[in-house]
Amino acid sequence: MTKKKKKDEKKRKIILIIFLFVFSIIVLSSATYAWFSANKNALIDSIDINVATVNGIQVSADAINWDNEVTVEELHDAYKTYPNALNQFPDTLYGVSTDGSVRGGTLNMYYGLVHEDVNGNFSLTSRQEHEINCVGDDACDGHHYVAFDIFILATIPSDLVITTNSNVIDREGIDSGGQNAARLGFVYNGTVSETTSVYTAQNQLSGTSSIIWEPNYDVHTEGGVANAKKYYNMTIPRTGGSLLSYVGINREFNDEVPFTATKNSPYFTAMKPQITTTVGYNQNQDLMRVPAGVSKIRIYLWLEGEDVDFENKAANGKLRLNLELAMSN
Repeated sequence: MTKKKKKDEKKRKIILIIFLFVFSIIVLSSATYAWFSANKNALIDSIDINVATVNGIQVSADAINWDNEVTVEELHDAYKTYPNALNQFPDTLYGVSTDGSVRGGTLNMYYGLVHEDVNGNFSLTSRQEHEINCVGDDACDGHHYVAFDIFILATIPSDLVITTNSNVIDREGIDSGGQNAARLGFVYNGTVSETTSVYTAQNQLSGTSSIIWEPNYDVHTEGGVANAKKYYNMTIPRTGGSLLSYVGINREFNDEVPFTATKNSPYFTAMKPQITTTVGYNQNQDLMRVPAGVSKIRIYLWLEGEDVDFENKAANGKLRLNLELAMSN
């Protein structure tokens, strides 16, 4: 795509008071087993990030340069004026998991390591990951999910919502299942007054909890249905299904846990995402209330390894995530 076409595309996507995050991933593997497959990965094909604001609300990648729009390039370069930035954009994503807990203003995220015994049974151990500032696989080696900060300047308290324009879809209309394994996480790290120093605004780390969004919970692929039965002993329909229970890793562990035993393991916690949406949902979703001043919000995007749809056929998908965050007042 030419620079002009990219620019035109960005212009078309900007709407009033919206944070638009378009994320495209291509899953390349043809592994023959489920869960945290060491060979199952997703390549970021393109990322387009725009922030548009009006009515006294502005956004920034560094709490210095305020405008009505923030691009992915600005997030990549934020470290130049935001020295402690931890904006992580690897080219390749692998299955990771979290229980949603927060420490030091960041989500506790764990990468699953798969083990196979002589009988073909699979188990896993986990390794905690810590974010770094990086772009691309070479710089982000060993880091498997997207994470970045944005700053919002609001003159009055405002309610932030996820709009109905937000979704996770396959770009080519293939029901690969990868779109059902995606998760987004949000950590509110505090608000300071507009007159507070930039250093203080940038280094807010007051967050102690997260908000997790699970999209497309009501649809599954054939592989996902089989995976749910084989590893989680759940019988589920292809479409129109209820929200499934799942567990997230809550700590790093070296004891091998069989895939079939994760729900009964002390290393896993039952998850209940605060935001859950069906395919084509038609109502904006409340996210958080932003006080007046400079607010810091950390955003995560990952593939949840414990999701039943994170299985073989998900390796053939080309996914797009459209995220629009809007002020409702």
